[in-house]
Amino acid sequence: MDANDPYYHHSDDDDSSSDTSDDVVEVAPDEIPEYFQERGGRLFHSHGGCPYPLPVDAEEQQRQNGLNGLLRRLIGDSSVGPVRELLAFTPGERRRVVDLGTGTGQWVLDMAREFPHVRFYGVDIVPIATRYPPPNVIFEMHDIMEPLRYGSGTVDMVHARSIGMAIRDYRALVQEVGRVLRRGGLFVSCEWGRHPVMNDGNDARIRAPRAWAFFDAVRETLRVRRGIESVAERIPHILQESRQFTGIEARCFRAPIGDWSEDPVQKELGREFREMMVLYARSMRAVLCEGRRAVEADALIEGYIRDLWSVPGMVSICYTVHARRA
Repeated sequence: MDANDPYYHHSDDDDSSSDTSDDVVEVAPDEIPEYFQERGGRLFHSHGGCPYPLPVDAEEQQRQNGLNGLLRRLIGDSSVGPVRELLAFTPGERRRVVDLGTGTGQWVLDMAREFPHVRFYGVDIVPIATRYPPPNVIFEMHDIMEPLRYGSGTVDMVHARSIGMAIRDYRALVQEVGRVLRRGGLFVSCEWGRHPVMNDGNDARIRAPRAWAFFDAVRETLRVRRGIESVAERIPHILQESRQFTGIEARCFRAPIGDWSEDPVQKELGREFREMMVLYARSMRAVLCEGRRAVEADALIEGYIRDLWSVPGMVSICYTVHARRA
């Protein structure tokens, strides 16, 4: 096995709190194609039990990486919450961070450069992250709907961004996160809302009817065909309900869609975010083709894109929450 391969867990992990596992093995390069399947000219994961519906090909990876940078600018940092305080260098200790649904691994790579003394684990259903990460990063393949391999109380932070479409039971995930976090450990969640909103408070169903129709069809198909409910707004309540977390703090960020803002920074952010939303619409075609409005899939997508370019004042809401393990 190549000790530099990110899909190999080092058995000589120098973190004394680590729980090494003989079940974590290297994915050989010639095995990687087995984890993908092509449908309609797009590449998807081949894991039958995972509900995640979006492609994992180059176009979707471009969107994920673009959103990572845009979100950092929107929030003003790599994450919400007391992350810098938690991950500050402490002699004799090595913090451990797990990123659920890591995708391309860009958030992990950015954080690993900023905190070289911290060990980062990026977990995803498919091996699309780089095979040559920095020495403090390990990428692992795992279905996050299943129990995590880490021992109880061995992780300092769990980061979960845009995993809502990969999880049917977020309450079960929260229980598992609570298990692996040490007391005082940090959970950070970030999920995008699944419907358009008008910045001035007007009804998007009236102002942007084609955008509303697109998201309405997406939400229905995800719920009926894949058992996925929108969870973004409910995560703080789920954390409170679990009785495993304290100091629950929620905050929403509004991302402008398009260049309608008079603020030059927001205008540029909105212009770039609109491009990401166009890619998102294209990636959702396979989802729409599963639902009762399959014959309208292309029309719904094109209608949404027309609203993106012609309706000023639309925003997407990013719901964030952070909490400490009680």
